[in-house]
Amino acid sequence: MIFDSPRFLLLLILLIPIAIMMIFRYQKCRNAADLFAASASVGKKDALVKEYRSRMVYSDCFFVLFLGFLILSLAGPRWGEELVADYRRGVDVVLALDISRSMNVRDCPPLPGNQDAGQNASRLERALALARDLALGLNDIRIGTAIGKGRGILAVPLTYDSEAVLNFLDSLDSFAVTGTGTDLDSLITAASGAFKDNMPGRRGILLLTDGEIHSGTLEGALKKAQDAGIVLCAAGLGTEDGGPVPVEAGADAPNGVLLSANGLPVISTRRGEFLKNSVEKTGGIYIDGNRNDAAAILHDYFKSLSADSGLSGHRRESKARWQLFVLAALVSFGVSRFLGVGRRKKKIFPVLLCLFALSGISCSRTEGKLLIMEGNFFNSRGLYTEAISSYLKAMDYDDAAPYAEYGLGSAYWALEESQAALERYAAAEKVLALGGDHPELRYRIQYNSGIIYFEKREYEQAAKAFRGALEIDGSRIEAKRNLELSLLTLDRASSSQASTAEGVPETGNTGEGSDSPILYNYLRQREQDQWKSREWAKEDDTSGPDY
Repeated sequence: MIFDSPRFLLLLILLIPIAIMMIFRYQKCRNAADLFAASASVGKKDALVKEYRSRMVYSDCFFVLFLGFLILSLAGPRWGEELVADYRRGVDVVLALDISRSMNVRDCPPLPGNQDAGQNASRLERALALARDLALGLNDIRIGTAIGKGRGILAVPLTYDSEAVLNFLDSLDSFAVTGTGTDLDSLITAASGAFKDNMPGRRGILLLTDGEIHSGTLEGALKKAQDAGIVLCAAGLGTEDGGPVPVEAGADAPNGVLLSANGLPVISTRRGEFLKNSVEKTGGIYIDGNRNDAAAILHDYFKSLSADSGLSGHRRESKARWQLFVLAALVSFGVSRFLGVGRRKKKIFPVLLCLFALSGISCSRTEGKLLIMEGNFFNSRGLYTEAISSYLKAMDYDDAAPYAEYGLGSAYWALEESQAALERYAAAEKVLALGGDHPELRYRIQYNSGIIYFEKREYEQAAKAFRGALEIDGSRIEAKRNLELSLLTLDRASSSQASTAEGVPETGNTGEGSDSPILYNYLRQREQDQWKSREWAKEDDTSGPDY
């Protein structure tokens, strides 16, 4: 058994003082039991005292169970597994930088804009420049940063704040972490630790290294990355010929370079082939980090991963069991109250059992509605991947299915996937056609479809959708306005095509939005003449919501 919020389990400690208080209460109530049975006959007195005390003990025990079950339900218990739909969109990227001493070797071409310096750039300088370019270019996805020198450290967790990543990169150098050697296994493990949340997106790690390994093995980290669905990419820094490793000058390094045991300079080389073979096992790519277009190539690659969206299949997930503990808490509370009342109220117990049975029957309906509410919460805050995941789960419940389809359409629309949104709206209409009266939902489907068609310049379909919305609810001003705008735009487009076909040149319009004042003045006049009614006076905001 696992828990979503194990911190709530600390509340179980409160049951200890509550149990102690009940023990003292029992001691005091023993005298009350004797007084209660004092008026009874001698034959019934002992039986009444025994029953009263036992009912009091059991009542208190079930009340403690009620509190315990309630606390366990708050902790979110899970056990067992179930298959859930897995929607993936977007990509999270962790920049894993090797900052070992070999990264100070200056065998990289000068950085762009620094050609006149006459000095090669170090591998670390080249890696940091590449990381900065990616952080600036991938500002619409979550980026994290990990560094490795002897051991890996997750320095910046996944964040949309590119400024935080850039500030860290600006302050980074090879002396930021103590240690020696390179352990890419530890670096990859630290970078993988950034993907601890359940956001259903693609996961990528970019290794910025020369490929030298002095400790650990890479095979274990590659296997873990593959199992976690992480794509490893690598940018190899340095050259195949390599160069001496610069260190602080001293007795052991009189020339300021690292020496081997036989007194010769240690030559560090790039292991490009090793890196390429390693990352390709996870489906990633390898690129020469010395290329000036390396950042552009990696940017396009990660963007392609981000654009790869949709239902990628199903995954196994621990099944939530908090509902069982809520039900157990209600039963315990009911039994506690039943045992605490007199003999004449025993008929309450069958009634409570009926209520609990009904609550169990309606549990599935409630869960579907809760998933819709959860999806709407995420959707309203721009967390579209989480919203889509909730809507997909809600589709398993018949009562929530049309709302789940509509929610998916709204999320797709927000993600600028208009065709997918229209397909979901059409699916919601099919579900509604099977039965049920949901006029507001049907109106929203038609209205939103009209907005999407208008954005796609399919004005005839847009007019048809807005007309359908008005057939459902003819009092909506925003649908009337958009229908008129669609018809007017369609008419103007037809006139323009006819004029072009007859060879009449179009004149008078020099800008894309030059017709806007004419259109809006015309629409305003038509609305004032045609749709003056009481409903107009009731609406404060005539713009209407775009659902």
